Amino acid sequence: MRLFGYAPEHAAAAGDTMPFFHDGRWHLFFSQPPSGAWEYVERARVSTAYLRSSDLVHWEVMPDAFGPGEPGDCDGDGIWTGSVIEHQGVFHFFYTGYNRQSRSPQSICKATSTDLLTWEKVPHNPLISPDPRWYETVDWRDPFVFRDAATGLFKMLVSARLSGGPQFRRGCVATATSDDLDHWEVGPPLASSMLTHCPECPELFQLGDWWYLVESRYSERMQTVYRVAPTPAGPWESRKLDSLDGRRFYAAKSASDGERRITFAWIPFRKHHDPKQHWVWGGELGSPRELVPQSDGTLTCRLVPEVAASYTDPVAHEFDARLGDWQAGDAIDCDATGTWAHAFLRGPGRDDVLFEAVIEPGARTEAAGVLIEPRGGDNLDSGYVLAIEPMKRRVLFDRWPAAMDPLWDSLVLRERHGIDVSPEIESPLVERPLAFAPENGRYRVQLLRKGSAVECFVAEQVVASFRVYETSDTAWGLFVQEGTARFHGVAFRC
Repeated sequence: MRLFGYAPEHAAAAGDTMPFFHDGRWHLFFSQPPSGAWEYVERARVSTAYLRSSDLVHWEVMPDAFGPGEPGDCDGDGIWTGSVIEHQGVFHFFYTGYNRQSRSPQSICKATSTDLLTWEKVPHNPLISPDPRWYETVDWRDPFVFRDAATGLFKMLVSARLSGGPQFRRGCVATATSDDLDHWEVGPPLASSMLTHCPECPELFQLGDWWYLVESRYSERMQTVYRVAPTPAGPWESRKLDSLDGRRFYAAKSASDGERRITFAWIPFRKHHDPKQHWVWGGELGSPRELVPQSDGTLTCRLVPEVAASYTDPVAHEFDARLGDWQAGDAIDCDATGTWAHAFLRGPGRDDVLFEAVIEPGARTEAAGVLIEPRGGDNLDSGYVLAIEPMKRRVLFDRWPAAMDPLWDSLVLRERHGIDVSPEIESPLVERPLAFAPENGRYRVQLLRKGSAVECFVAEQVVASFRVYETSDTAWGLFVQEGTARFHGVAFRC
């Protein structure tokens, strides 16, 4: 079983991930809300599921790790995100205990195991509560524990809020220190950027010459972002490409096997799987992604090569030029200078398939890319598009027609064309700045689909994830807008 598109059968969704690598295996713990629970409070009563793999391709479903305690316990209303660390043959699982009735509803708890299968919660939970000298008492979650090589002490990062400051900018990463993983001393924040309501799922690691502080922000762009520094204490800086994906790949956490760092997260559902409903917390897991540092500290993402290689069976497709000047041979060429051109790729479906191509836009081309679920035949009434915009040095995942202001929505889309488009928070749906342009002007595209889940990997540096519920007779196509492009090696595999 591949990871992409996985959600547990006995739960409502897959949520925040807690990866851990040990003794040649990847262990992926993740939050799962109860079956049938779509809204808070019920959806917050999560337990912890468990998968494992030795190769990042084939994943084994393991028994659930553990769930909430009894009513009134510090974790009686949910087991929220945390992290795992091994010390002297014992695995320590630090997690967030949730108790809605408490004045401090979120607290840091721990369970231990000797085999990663059977866990026992320690009797002295909760271990740590927020210190009011620095922090508010409501937000106190997502512990990330690591050993500080410089001091030998254990350090913990906690998602928290400062006790003062602008109301919606108090989010910070709190710290605590221990010499035995049981007794902790809360300290001042590691970082307080005054940029978010409360960060989520923080982690700290080194890749190459740089240190990375990664956190997820629900109150701004609903993204996993990172900051970079020359030391683990900062100072923390942003980069042009400052996030791991768009709004629909959330709460990414990573682990290292000593050679590579792999990150994991989830692609959300819409409520009741209705394309007109709002997004909810939790969905299906995305593919494992390798984090690759650049010389200036920029962090790029690429599809793990062995995952791509696991799609081995070719899927035949038929090229069908519909509008514009197309020439199909060893490569597919299109001249759409000053206009738009599109073609359909007939045959392949959308169930666990990999599309690959190398797209080479011409000089001063506005955009070229892939059509997804184009509806309405040659009218192109609606659909989605993965667009490479070389002059703007960005990648977009977007849809047409776009939602308009209410007057135009009613007058043009509904009344004139009979199309009902639900308003989106984001427009475009996903926008990913490219950290650098490929030297040869060729952009490698790997696009994964499984059911409604979509992942678009471009130039081995950016990813755009989304969910497409709408379907059409033709699932795939190509386009060029205001320019020329050559499409090399267009292929599908499953």
